[in-house]
Amino acid sequence: MQRNEISLAKFHRLFYPQVPVVITAEFQATVGAMPAIWCIPLSFKPPLVGVAVAPDHETSRLIKGARSFCVNWLDFSHANQIGVLGDISGKGHANKLSIVGLTATKSPEGSCTVVQEASAVLECRLRESHRTGSHDFMVGEVERASAGESFTDYWDFTKYDPILYAGTADGERKTWVFMSTHGDTRRVALKRQK
Repeated sequence: MQRNEISLAKFHRLFYPQVPVVITAEFQATVGAMPAIWCIPLSFKPPLVGVAVAPDHETSRLIKGARSFCVNWLDFSHANQIGVLGDISGKGHANKLSIVGLTATKSPEGSCTVVQEASAVLECRLRESHRTGSHDFMVGEVERASAGESFTDYWDFTKYDPILYAGTADGERKTWVFMSTHGDTRRVALKRQK
């Protein structure tokens, strides 16, 4: 098969579509949240997950202060909210989730702040953080996992329609493109340019 060379500035797009998660953390009465597509399982024993977070993001500061974070999966019905969540800064806001109409709530153990509307949640204790170029790679040990009725051993997609992040479209305004497993597409135009 013949392949064309692509710009290294776009190599990460070969991994798309990916399911974005919302990373939440609370420290000193401030709730931070950010969408992340660079989030992966790392180990079965102990159960570890890793997420890449830009070090200048407020959520990075909150994770490091709290020494914990949660990974939240939301349904496609929340695609616009996730797009806006990624386009606004949490600096100066006590609860970034409330700005986009999502609800921050304490996990049952009270160890982490989760998105109440989430279809699934991992509650993680921060084990380590490594600078990996432009991002910090944060490794969390999963202390608790929970999911709605659409998940048993696997997702059955009857009540959970995952958001698929397809990338950005550059036109007059940079736009995030989200798709559903049912063929729906949502475009969220960014107000601030990254």
